[in-house]
Amino acid sequence: MNKAEITTNYFKYIDYLTRESNKYYFPIIMGVCTYKDVKKMRYEELLEVNRVANLKLNKEMYERVLSFGCMI
Repeated sequence: MNKAEITTNYFKYIDYLTRESNKYYFPIIMGVCTYKDVKKMRYEELLEVNRVANLKLNKEMYERVLSFGCMI
């Protein structure tokens, strides 16, 4: 795989993870909470946890972009 393919696959996977159908798994994958925690949450709490997971994902993506920018 070349860099362009890896980048394309990475963003496709990020898009897949952040879809509405994955709202139960996304916070777990991002390390925000455990599956046990998700099972106990009300819907409103789950939406808030998903927002936190999204913020964490964005932060990690920005950090990666900045770290690659410093390497050039």
